[in-house]
Amino acid sequence: MIKRVGFYREFGGHGDPSASASAPSLRDAVRAAGEWDEDQIVAYLESATEIYSTMGAERDVITGDDWIPGAGSLVTDGSWLWLVELAHYVRNHHMALPSDFVDHIRANGYVSPSLSHEQSLKIFNEYFDRDASHGATAPRSTLRPFFTWYVPALTNTSSAALIKQLGAAGLSVAHPLTDALFGFRETVEGRKGPLMGGPDVLAASLADGQYRDVEFQCWMGYDQSLATHVRRIDPSAQKVTFQIADVPEADREDAVAALVRALDQDAAHCLGFVIDRIGTSGEQDWDRVLVGHGGQLAVLPDIVGIRRERLSAHPEFAAAHGTEYGPLAVFHRPER
Repeated sequence: MIKRVGFYREFGGHGDPSASASAPSLRDAVRAAGEWDEDQIVAYLESATEIYSTMGAERDVITGDDWIPGAGSLVTDGSWLWLVELAHYVRNHHMALPSDFVDHIRANGYVSPSLSHEQSLKIFNEYFDRDASHGATAPRSTLRPFFTWYVPALTNTSSAALIKQLGAAGLSVAHPLTDALFGFRETVEGRKGPLMGGPDVLAASLADGQYRDVEFQCWMGYDQSLATHVRRIDPSAQKVTFQIADVPEADREDAVAALVRALDQDAAHCLGFVIDRIGTSGEQDWDRVLVGHGGQLAVLPDIVGIRRERLSAHPEFAAAHGTEYGPLAVFHRPER
């Protein structure tokens, strides 16, 4: 079972919803001076694997002035679990840590172990399942990595261009050996049928307003594919989602790179995109955040791109630094 450290009553609304007045106070852990190797301990805390990310910042509860980006996010070294803000309080207030945790850090040579996606998923599920057993509300995510982007409603021309862009990036909508298309399409009335034929049939289906959902495989070579789902959000926009979880972990960065190459070819028409290599933001209502109305961002993925004219409706981006990508402002989750 994962051990927890630093879940104080002042953090009751972040990370551990079961925290209450009975939890220890952060103020009681503040010291005048830290451990002799405090800098190395802080570096360890900041280098652990982040398994759950939140957007925004919280004030330092001791001083009330400093802002802590990503407060409430969860990080782990595989044995212990703590909140992102723990490093801030150790560095700035010399907060005391349990002796067995400090011994553990020193025994690891101040180097946090690397965790696989499967290890991160196991810890994530253990943590939130435990909260659920206490009757608390916790995010329920399948933790499936994905890459989603939004485009204006596809026409015959733009859908054919999308298929061509995927091909140029090394992703084929038909199997490289059989040239067969594997997929389904569903009408707005809910009638679902197989998608058979070639890329021209797929292009026509993507552009046909009678189809709400179109599902197919994008092939990376002969034996690897990404489940791809194109959904009509409204008459003016469609969402294209690639399940990078379908690709073996060792090859996922290649899949992400290929999808970025495809997106780069028509960035000017992109309405927004999300890259989430772990899947922690899977339950975020990205439709509302990126193309609809409302929908405040609660969980930050690896990368999110949003149209610059929409930023005024999302104050949660105000403290973040974005870079330009065509008509989008792109925000990266800070490295810890």
